[in-house]
Amino acid sequence: MTWVLLDEHPDSINDGFFVTVMTGYPKPASTTLPDVPASYHNGACGLAFADGHSEIKKWKDPRTRPPVKKIDGWFTSTAPYSSQANNQDVLWLWERTTRYY
Repeated sequence: MTWVLLDEHPDSINDGFFVTVMTGYPKPASTTLPDVPASYHNGACGLAFADGHSEIKKWKDPRTRPPVKKIDGWFTSTAPYSSQANNQDVLWLWERTTRYY
């Protein structure tokens, strides 16, 4: 159930990895998305998992699929994407992300 690779939102690409903040797990009462998954596929994201399978996950919350803002060939970012309280897409991502306690 653990993702290894995923499509990242173009405005959130700032380095070579995808960050998932686990603060608040398992209740997404208050959290942010420092990096945002992509929604290229009609509001969905492609993910590859450690066991070799892949999935297309359709995001339900509009905060998980912000519009792309591209200016003069460079992407601008408003990250971290705050105000993700009670976002069920974040909970779905958390359940499939590695973590330590």
